[in-house]
Amino acid sequence: MKKVAVIGAGMSGLSVAHFLKVKAEVTLFEKSKGVSGRIATRNSDPYFFDHGAQYFTARTEPFRTFIAPLVQNGQVVRWDARYVKFDRNQVVERKNWKELEPRYVGVPTMNTLGKTLSMGLMVTTETKIIKLIKTNQWYLEDDRGNRHGPYNWVVCTIPSPQARLLIPPTFKHYQMLQSIKMRACFSLMLGFKMPLSLAFEAAHVTHADLSWIAVNSHKPGRSSDYTLLVHSTEDYAETHFNDDCSKIIDEMTTQTSYIIGCDVTTANFKTLHAWRYANNARREQSPILMDPESNLAACGDWCLGGRVEGAFTAAYRLTKEMEAIL
Repeated sequence: MKKVAVIGAGMSGLSVAHFLKVKAEVTLFEKSKGVSGRIATRNSDPYFFDHGAQYFTARTEPFRTFIAPLVQNGQVVRWDARYVKFDRNQVVERKNWKELEPRYVGVPTMNTLGKTLSMGLMVTTETKIIKLIKTNQWYLEDDRGNRHGPYNWVVCTIPSPQARLLIPPTFKHYQMLQSIKMRACFSLMLGFKMPLSLAFEAAHVTHADLSWIAVNSHKPGRSSDYTLLVHSTEDYAETHFNDDCSKIIDEMTTQTSYIIGCDVTTANFKTLHAWRYANNARREQSPILMDPESNLAACGDWCLGGRVEGAFTAAYRLTKEMEAIL
C-alpha cells in the first residue's frame, strides 16, 4: 500500500484522508494542537466562540452524503437564526433561516466536525512542516529538525500562500498556486454576564469595517453564557493587521455598538483572533492541482472560493483523480 502525507488537518486535509484511506496509508501533519483548521472554536471558560467558519451549507450531493451520518447522530444540526442585513447601522433586510435552505453548525461546537472526521485517522499534531525533500520518494522536515517519511505522495492542504513556500516551483500547477491570493480577517469575541436584547442572531454588515455579527450562544447545543462573535472586513484586517490588539478590540467594539444600537463595551470578556489567511481575494474556481510526475498535489477551500463545502469539494475532486493512480 502506498503512503501519502497530507499537510494540514482542516476540512480539506481531513476529507483527503477520509477518501484515500482505503487506497493508501495516510498520515496528516498539523502545526496546531488540534485538528479542524478554520472550522475553529475558542474555549474561554465559561464562554465558547466559533471564531472561524460560522456555519456551512450543503448544496452538492457528495457533501450532503458526507455529512449525513453527522446529521443523523446530532453532531451537525441546522441553525435556524433570525437573520438581518445591516447597511451601516440600518437594517435593510430580514429573513428567518428556518424558512430557507439549511445552515448547519457543529454541535456542541463548530470544531466537533473536524474532531469527528479525524477519528480513526493517523494525525500528527503540533508538527509544522517547513521543507519537502525529494529523493526517489518524499520526505518532510519539521521545524524541530525531524524528518518524516518516506512517502509516495504529498498533498498540501494549508492556505495557498503557505503552500507555495513548501511546494517547489517545478510543480506543474505552481503558477496557478501562486496566483491565488488570500486575505486577512479579525474575529472579535465578546462574553456577557447578561443577554443582550437583539432582534437577530446572525447579521451581515455592509459599508462598515465589520462584515458579520452573530449571537454565537444561540447556535444549537451551546451553553447559556451569552456571546457575540464579530468578524471584520478583509480590507480592515489587511490595513490594521500589525496594529496593537487592544486598539483593534476597542475600534471593533465601538463599531459593533453603533451598528446594533446596543452598548457592547459592557462585555466582561473581550479577546481577538487574527486570521492571516481567512478568505480568497477573488471568488473563482481553480483546476485540480495534481502533478503525477512529481507525486505532488494541493487543495483547499481556496480552490473554490472559500467556505466549508468548498474545502470538501476541492478534496473530493482531487481524490477522485488520485484514486485512479494510487
